[in-house]
Amino acid sequence: MEEEDIDSGEFDVEMEDIEVVHVKPFERTWKAGPGGSIMTRPLIIGDVVYFGSYDHNMYALNAAAGKLVWKFQARGPIGPSAPVFDNGKIYFGSFDYNVYALDCKTGKVVWKYKTEGEVVRTVCIYKDSVYVGSKDGFLYSLDKDKGTLNWKFRTQGYIGYTATADKGRIFFGSYDHNFYCIDANKGTLLWKVRTQAEMNSANPPLVYDGKVYFASFDNNLYAADVERGKVIWKLRTCDYGNTACPVESDGVLYHSTRDGTIRALTPGGKMLWKFKAPTMEGILGPLVERDTIFMGSGDHNMYVLNKNGKLLWKFQTQGHVWWQPALWKDSLIFSSWDCNLYSVDINTRKLLWKFRANGSPCDVPPPFESFEVQLVIPEEKAEEQKAKSYDLDFSEEGGQDASLYKSRITYQVSTQYASKGKYQVDSNEEGF
Repeated sequence: MEEEDIDSGEFDVEMEDIEVVHVKPFERTWKAGPGGSIMTRPLIIGDVVYFGSYDHNMYALNAAAGKLVWKFQARGPIGPSAPVFDNGKIYFGSFDYNVYALDCKTGKVVWKYKTEGEVVRTVCIYKDSVYVGSKDGFLYSLDKDKGTLNWKFRTQGYIGYTATADKGRIFFGSYDHNFYCIDANKGTLLWKVRTQAEMNSANPPLVYDGKVYFASFDNNLYAADVERGKVIWKLRTCDYGNTACPVESDGVLYHSTRDGTIRALTPGGKMLWKFKAPTMEGILGPLVERDTIFMGSGDHNMYVLNKNGKLLWKFQTQGHVWWQPALWKDSLIFSSWDCNLYSVDINTRKLLWKFRANGSPCDVPPPFESFEVQLVIPEEKAEEQKAKSYDLDFSEEGGQDASLYKSRITYQVSTQYASKGKYQVDSNEEGF
């Protein structure tokens, strides 16, 4: 940000006067407009790749050629809920409030279960049950063969967190600011950890070596004891809310954040290295396989790094690449907001094929409108200064397809007196 981006009147604004403040819940997950954008991790079983789209379809393609095998149409967008395979069926959620089980060979519905809200996160399958949260505030346990309800656990907020299971326990977060551990069989609370903001994560919490690692929109990554829920450490990793839990490979944790940064951490929370994409609006979670890190970014690129954080190569699309890719033989298969599923040869780095879903790219709210930049000005500098609004543009100059993909972020900037104990928020911006 250059000096002229903020006109501070007759006094200079120091960097220490500027603070990013979270002022309203993150609801962007549910707010994409109609279209055919793809925001899901592909599932590959044998030589078939499965993925959902905002055009309401679940697709099955031949992984070698990208040719359609079948498609199933729901009554709402499918995504970011990725398909999960178990015993001949694929399971996923939809904005139409339903959890689906389809026959993986034919695409026919085996069962569906309707909740009271949008289902945007990937299901967790553990033993004989499917576990998934809904915007209605409940975590559901369903019989994986019949789709009947085993139990549901109520929280006090939306559930936009992918759950995970370990040793008879289910772990997930809620918009009520709590991270939960519940009994997988009974649906009863074992423990919970309260954070300072809503919890929204596209990928599941990581359970590793007696700890569970989870992210909160309060900008922190947490490590807690799996038995009692005691927080062992927490680490602030960004300023714009965490929406991804770490993944583990060879004893190293890889944690990505909404500002376009990925960090390699020890299980004790010590940073080994970090890699920052050139622009903001980030990374939801990497794939770490074959001693290589594959990760998409909101700047339209799929990045490929070695395990030391060095960039090996990247592949550019025409839309945000927000989800984890999948590997099939030597092909990297991944989705883009530009409505295409891509297959790229990891050796030649050439496009093998791409498959386009129906429709044009979906409109989506600005990425950081849950935040404000506030100016905390010493009283002697700003007795009469009033609140001002500024438009901060974090997009690359001459960015591609700017009419569809703008990274422009509108903040309300409130001038504060250093002597006051609370922030004054003056915003005309409506919530969504």
